[in-house]
Amino acid sequence: MPKFKSNDNPPNKLMRSVSTFVLIAPFVFSSSIALAQSPPVDAAPEDDEQAIMQSITVTTRRRAESLQDVPDAVTVFTADTIEDAGIDEISDFIELTPNITIREAFRAGVTFITLRGISTGQQGWAPVAFNVDGVPAGSLDAINQGALVDIERIEVLRGPQGALYGAGAIAGAINVITKPPTDEFQYGLKASIESGDNRKLSGSISGPLSQKVLFRIDAYNQDSDGNIETTDGDGVDFEEQTSLRGRLIFDLDDIEIDLRGHYGDITAGAAFQEFLPPGDAGLALLDDFENSPGIERGILGVEDRTFKEASAKVEWDIGGALFSSVTGYSELEQGLFGSTTWQRPPAAGFCGPVGGPGEPPDCFQTLGDDFTVFTQDLRLTSDGDGPLRWLAGISYLEREAVNLLRVGAAATNASGTVVEGDSPFLDRVDQRNDEFIGVYAQVNYDVSDRLEVTLAARYDENSYDSTQFTDLTLATPVATPDGVVTQNASDDLFQPKAQISYDWNDNVMTYATVARGFRTGFFNTGNLTAPEDTWNYEVGFKSNILGGRALLNGAAFHIDYSDQQFTQIISEAPFRATTNIPETEIDGLELELVARPIDNLNVTAGLGWINAEVADGSDSPFTPDLTLNASIDYTIPVSSNLDALLRLDYSHQGEQFLGVGNQFEIGSKDYLNARASLTNGAWRLTAFSTNLTDERQPNEINNIGFGFIRVPNKPRSTGIEVSYRY
Repeated sequence: MPKFKSNDNPPNKLMRSVSTFVLIAPFVFSSSIALAQSPPVDAAPEDDEQAIMQSITVTTRRRAESLQDVPDAVTVFTADTIEDAGIDEISDFIELTPNITIREAFRAGVTFITLRGISTGQQGWAPVAFNVDGVPAGSLDAINQGALVDIERIEVLRGPQGALYGAGAIAGAINVITKPPTDEFQYGLKASIESGDNRKLSGSISGPLSQKVLFRIDAYNQDSDGNIETTDGDGVDFEEQTSLRGRLIFDLDDIEIDLRGHYGDITAGAAFQEFLPPGDAGLALLDDFENSPGIERGILGVEDRTFKEASAKVEWDIGGALFSSVTGYSELEQGLFGSTTWQRPPAAGFCGPVGGPGEPPDCFQTLGDDFTVFTQDLRLTSDGDGPLRWLAGISYLEREAVNLLRVGAAATNASGTVVEGDSPFLDRVDQRNDEFIGVYAQVNYDVSDRLEVTLAARYDENSYDSTQFTDLTLATPVATPDGVVTQNASDDLFQPKAQISYDWNDNVMTYATVARGFRTGFFNTGNLTAPEDTWNYEVGFKSNILGGRALLNGAAFHIDYSDQQFTQIISEAPFRATTNIPETEIDGLELELVARPIDNLNVTAGLGWINAEVADGSDSPFTPDLTLNASIDYTIPVSSNLDALLRLDYSHQGEQFLGVGNQFEIGSKDYLNARASLTNGAWRLTAFSTNLTDERQPNEINNIGFGFIRVPNKPRSTGIEVSYRY
């Protein structure tokens, strides 16, 4: 059983975080108090629009609370913001959150998230717990479940949340809350067309089946040729997606039963990395898209994904406490076929020379990543909002994963289609099993009207194994060189959290937190990756300013990070190498502003600064030193029943490295999205442009021996959208 390092003198670490915060705190904190105690410039009385600023509700601590009462760094996207900003993918809201980035890699199931300097290892677990209506995603691949349709609220928590969300929440948690069924019939329809002949259509219907039973059905379809093109003009990021979601709520007096089902089918472009030459010539082009050769391809990669999920949530008021049970079951099947020369005509690859007389037309790769996951959470939560509030629970996860990795010389069938050859030189099938169990509790106690103390803890015990087989029948296992058929590993850790918060007045609150984070280990094609853990020290404040027209929140933190998990592609089979970086130290700052300075004008802004340094002096990979985001939207009344809405969203990513040891440096990037809408009651017509300035960046870079390959981001896209809700 792996042993975990324990950093000495936690109070000293907290003082380091406090020292960092003090650099900016005197100005920000004193300004917040002054603004909170001063009337707005207009000295206008509070109206309904101002009241909205005070009514942002979150459930990050497993109960409904005001955002400003929660002593954690939380960014919230309400249904109105989601609609106005055109958020329909995970990347859309992550770009508007400080100190978090997302890199969409060579296939839909590989979505790398970095939060506060903590990233993701391939085949491992995400650095955040990703929950949809309380049901956790059972794998990194399951985070991208398709388009975000009919979303009520998105909550992004920063900082370790293991006590309530499990061992995967080492950096934070993301809660996606869908719109519930309604007690009156409602209908919705949305359609759009944009660059790449990208056509989207979604619809929803909700209402009562009886006085005790409510339903909601959402459907979505997308058909896109893609916006990233080869030198021949073929789209490599094409996508066909169909999804259907259904929900039933049974209100049985003291018991509420919430049933959900989701089916999604996606066929999308994959393995569309751009090939760059080896050596200095390729290094010079890593972040240069103007002088690069472009994507050349003989085989257009394709991935098929099918996602099925069912869940049941039961809440029972037992008098004095609420009993909750959340059960989830999901199946995710994924298959990919693509090139491993990444050239046209292919010249070299993992299977040797290709494309010449008598040679195979290309080198192929076939990937399969299938997951079957069962989750269960049982919890008791105290009733009411008295001075003592508590919850306690137990969670369980069981997962089976089957991974296929096949590489070899391609062949051409009778119809001229490039297919797998008969003799792949690598044909590897791995089955992995995971069983996780966690026990957790949290207590919040109001020592006085102003002082709250929070104590939380979780104990996780995890076991996982990996077995290689000769084929997908899983009939014949393959022993490792030392004779082991099934590799086994386990880890466990106690994760405490202690927090105090103090309300200086009705408008300003400060808090301090010490917490331990944890992420379990995993196997990647037989390679064992050790678990990782963190000690986190954070101080922050939350404030209502400008007479209730604005929220200004901030935090400073220090993280001692042990055994950071890291994965890279290598030039030898099985082409994946996962390691642990022994020690990393992270310091950071965050500021967020949500404001309505005048009627009809909304402004949000966020700043995140990170200094993440590995023990050898290099920067931690995938961690921009600076993130900025800003949004502004203004509603213009055109007539008594027609409004115009103008919105701009800006985001900035600072310099970062996409490899260990300061390899693959990427310069800072700036992105701008624009939307202009006309709204007439239930109707809305919108013209939009994403990545308006056509900023290009590599999302992933790997050295494959005979050259470099990089995954490009999406270029500029423009379109028109129309929606109707009744």
